[in-house]
Amino acid sequence: MQFQICHENDSSLRLRLERFRISEEEETILSRMLACHPQITGLQIYPATSGIRIFYKGDKKKLLESLEAIPYKNVTYLVENLPKKEDIRVQLLPSCKEIVQELGKSKKMKPSLKRKIGAKVTLEALADMFLPAPASLAFHVYQLLLLSRS
Repeated sequence: MQFQICHENDSSLRLRLERFRISEEEETILSRMLACHPQITGLQIYPATSGIRIFYKGDKKKLLESLEAIPYKNVTYLVENLPKKEDIRVQLLPSCKEIVQELGKSKKMKPSLKRKIGAKVTLEALADMFLPAPASLAFHVYQLLLLSRS
């Protein structure tokens, strides 16, 4: 990066990039790039003035050399080529239309399967209604064991 040192002290530097202005996207990428630097402990970017305030630890000379080695073209390349938020569409769950289409494709449930499920649900409901709580809990644990074995 091409820059000028505006201010410096023992733990921070104020740099001015040789650019007119930093865009929002450039600011985001530049902050993420510089945050990964092992010597940088804090960072403030001023987009309107293209200024950067860097809090650092260690040798200032090594820090400045490493910053000069970073080409700003990398930042502009990433801004131009990374996908924009509006281009990224993540859909984890199916839409309502897809669910209705899937349900429309499936056939009706077989009557024998309906009777089997009905008997299981009825047995569960009767166990919950008439058995005392400890016995009902034991019944449900037994059902879970049967389910885990299958």
